[in-house]
Amino acid sequence: MNAKLFYLMAVLPVLLLSCDKEPQKQAFRLKAGVEEVAVKTVLGSKESGKYPVLWSEGDVISINGLVSKPLTSDEAGAASATFTFDEKPADAGVYNIVYPGGTTSGRVVFSPWAAPLIGQTDNLDAPATMRSCAAVIRFPIKGNVKLTSMEVSTPAGEKISGNFDMNLNPQDGASAKMNYSFGSGLALSETARAVVFTVPEGSYQKGIRAVLKASGGSSMTLSFFTSGATVEAKVCAFPSITFQAGKEIILNETDPTGGEDIDIEETAGTEGMNADDAALATAISVGSYNIWAPSARKSVMDADATVSEQRSWANSYTAVADMIKLLDCDVIGLQEVTKMVYRTTLTSGNEDYDGKDHTLNALLPEYSWVVYNAHNTTYDNLFPNNTTANGLGATDAILYKPAVLTLDAKGRAWLNGSKTAHPETGDNWDGLGTNRPATWARFTHKASGKHFVFITTHLDLPNAGEESDPAFPQRRNATELIEWFAPTYAGDLPSVITGDMNVDAGDTAGNYDILVSGKWKDSYDIMKEWGTLSYIDQRVKGTMPANKNEEGGLSTWRPDHVLFYGFTPSFYMVGREKLPTASGEQHWPSDHLPVKVVLNF
Repeated sequence: MNAKLFYLMAVLPVLLLSCDKEPQKQAFRLKAGVEEVAVKTVLGSKESGKYPVLWSEGDVISINGLVSKPLTSDEAGAASATFTFDEKPADAGVYNIVYPGGTTSGRVVFSPWAAPLIGQTDNLDAPATMRSCAAVIRFPIKGNVKLTSMEVSTPAGEKISGNFDMNLNPQDGASAKMNYSFGSGLALSETARAVVFTVPEGSYQKGIRAVLKASGGSSMTLSFFTSGATVEAKVCAFPSITFQAGKEIILNETDPTGGEDIDIEETAGTEGMNADDAALATAISVGSYNIWAPSARKSVMDADATVSEQRSWANSYTAVADMIKLLDCDVIGLQEVTKMVYRTTLTSGNEDYDGKDHTLNALLPEYSWVVYNAHNTTYDNLFPNNTTANGLGATDAILYKPAVLTLDAKGRAWLNGSKTAHPETGDNWDGLGTNRPATWARFTHKASGKHFVFITTHLDLPNAGEESDPAFPQRRNATELIEWFAPTYAGDLPSVITGDMNVDAGDTAGNYDILVSGKWKDSYDIMKEWGTLSYIDQRVKGTMPANKNEEGGLSTWRPDHVLFYGFTPSFYMVGREKLPTASGEQHWPSDHLPVKVVLNF
């Protein structure tokens, strides 16, 4: 586009008062000022009872859905910044200004990544004002554990994540729960680390609750304002606490002085949570992970001496299990599962190439499996009850937490032109695609009683077909997945489609477009459109290392996808961490990186 660039300056006040609010106005050309105290998730160190509020690299704003360019690193770290647009917004009676920016006008999105700022003006040539619409809850924490995630919720069911209008009225899909990830973990020590989360300003009848989860499965509950509160757009700073597994700490008073002398009420457990859990259970965490079949690993290492032996299945399978635990999904789809991966006494040949067992299921006792025999010759039997063949071959599996989900139904069929449960051995498929299975499961979410369908698959390679049309097998797989398989087995229930699709957005053959041509949408695309995708995921979008030998970092290719229907996505992450293998060396556990998404009913 050769349109003249349009500039708008957004200014934050230099200081954000702790548990106080003070009107701030700025005047500038083609600009947005801040009327109320601005709140972002990036706060500087407290000085004289105040917190500096800083813009961050990658921040974007929007005017009537027209999204600005992301801030660069040179522009970040200050209390004011100039945003650049490719064109000036179209003339309108009212201009809605939103941070973080999204392509839908008048939509405010609360997510773990940023606390929104909103504003309206009828004249872009005059000073415009923005105001914060989120409260920041801040508490320092000590301990000797590594925090992996935090779940924030409201006992009375007030909505705190998802889509809101400019008046902060929750829209379809808004949830009473928000999930924060600490990535590879937040290691606690005797030196307190500050943790910050945000919620929409408004009244909370029974307060706000945060459950801190640590590696190893322990957790601690923090309950804020248990007698109810109306929170405003300000920082509410609480005194330092120490992580204590299984404890609930009640924090009803803020700490404007920064001291630790406020009385804290401690309870023995979380009995008080049970009565309202149904109102909170509106989110599920889902994932997809191609774990790299043992045979494929061996083939690569045999052919390329630069690929470390530590990437063999025998050396990496514990790291794969550790990654799955780190993701902590309620349900996750795995690809390239074989009999060396899933242990059963009813099949032979479970041993790895070193003659030993290195199977995953013993390392993941919190999960149950839906996995079928490779030939699927007894379709109605859930593997391992299938004894008619020697094992799995390379197939898909669905892992789910029975503590969270009830399995109601399950099955598998083939994306090969046959539209049947299995290919048999005859000519009942038209030969216009390869035998790629898709596995489905219907679940009940125990806490809420809501139902959904989860699908996982592994589409063919983009160049698997004949020279005249190399993309055809993948195109057949994708078409049957979206036009037949998912509609047949998911119906109109909320549903998730995950897998290694072997195709990325922008594919010249158009196969990615097939995946998003139906009612299922890609969580990455939607969150990027809404402005709620983290900057790291926008900048480093690939889900594979650049090379099998791990040289060259990460690729830009994103073949692993989480598609959804009937949900609102509020969190997206790629597991980019390297984890220790058998020798203690740090490697990516697979030749793919896992994807985790939190979806709200």
